[in-house]
Amino acid sequence: MQPEATPNSEKLNASYMHNHETMLSVLRGTDGPIVPQKKEPDLTVCLERVLVDRATNMVVAYEGENGIEQLFKNIADAWKGLALVYQEGRLIGLEGRLVITQNQLVGIKVSLCAGGQIACSAGPSSSIFALLRVIESFDLQVHAVSRAMGCEYELVAEGYNSYVSSPLDVQLVPRAQFTLLTAHLSQKGRYARDALRCECATSISLVHGGDRASLASLRLATALSPLLNFLCDNVRCFRGTDARHTQRMIRSVIWEEVDPSRCGMVPGIFENDFSFERYLAWLEDIQPIMFEGDDGSVVSTGKQTLKEHMSGQRYSRNEAARMLYRVFPYARLLEHTLQITQADSMRPHLVGGYLAFMKGLFRNELTVDNALSCFGVLGQNDVADAARELRKNGWDATVYGRSASELVDQLIRLSRSALNNSKEQLLLDHIAELWEVRMVPRDAFVRQEIKTIRGW
Repeated sequence: MQPEATPNSEKLNASYMHNHETMLSVLRGTDGPIVPQKKEPDLTVCLERVLVDRATNMVVAYEGENGIEQLFKNIADAWKGLALVYQEGRLIGLEGRLVITQNQLVGIKVSLCAGGQIACSAGPSSSIFALLRVIESFDLQVHAVSRAMGCEYELVAEGYNSYVSSPLDVQLVPRAQFTLLTAHLSQKGRYARDALRCECATSISLVHGGDRASLASLRLATALSPLLNFLCDNVRCFRGTDARHTQRMIRSVIWEEVDPSRCGMVPGIFENDFSFERYLAWLEDIQPIMFEGDDGSVVSTGKQTLKEHMSGQRYSRNEAARMLYRVFPYARLLEHTLQITQADSMRPHLVGGYLAFMKGLFRNELTVDNALSCFGVLGQNDVADAARELRKNGWDATVYGRSASELVDQLIRLSRSALNNSKEQLLLDHIAELWEVRMVPRDAFVRQEIKTIRGW
């Protein structure tokens, strides 16, 4: 006998169904702003870096007379067109649009990570040069404004904050969401505080087009993830160790020890019947930790799963979109975008090369299919196996049943052939020339360490 429906249960079911359909719509990019399909993909890049005071060689804190909060205020005063962004009564960033050429405006958003890492986002734009111009403009403002404050600040691009020996040495930015994340995740994995307070990434978001295109891109990004961890490894030291004794791909190690339920592989992603519905079903079984309302409020969701919370109140479209940020898989779907966060923070010229590499691979459905074909038949454990093999053997690793070096060379060729002009191909060379001589960004730190020890 079926239990009799009550007005309250019907209301809960109605709330859940409304939220479920809203989140599917957000994932697919339907019923939102119309995103016209273009010949070239629109990219958004986010570069996270640590702000260091060169006079003291220490990380700049958020608060204080010459802290990050004051720096942001002074940048907004000097750089007209940027607006200050507040949440919970605290200054947390800057945003606006920059004129790159007479007919080109590109968005900029500067925000803070939990440990005070400064994240500069540029885009969306199909022009890599425009994205780099935005980052370069922000860097110049940090340089000029900090000196006007009587300081010598520099944005340092590394995959892990090398200026501290423990994540507990890093002051948490005073925001409710960071407090809730720290409290929850630190009970799940031993490296949760490292992930929140010390790591710095280069993330890329690509606008997707339709179910098939976005799911194929999600599969490619997932298969690429251990290679990107390896190829863009840029960690000088981890918790005080020197470069020679720091494990390869340390950011991938950190995220494996944060919360297995929300990190790593999305279940079934390489199966033929994988869909947006299955991605959302996985998401709904995870505890979202918090709910951010449109009024700016941040409320703990306790031990509720997302599905349980969805049954209790109706979300707006923006509230539903924010719930997609509660998971950290190898690649994740956000509102009509695919976000890839596996690359370490790198210097802007290397970021330009990385953007060109990814643009070539993800340029259209054909280039995505061509790149996917390099990996053969993929299974649920293949990505984690590839990560372990790369950490152990580097360029000599065997991944996805073939030589890692040969796979990288093939992907470089595919990307270069898909780029539509010689200038973008030259950008690709900024990082591909490293890979072609079997080096990655962190190798410069290792070589410098050896030279220092030997007195060269």
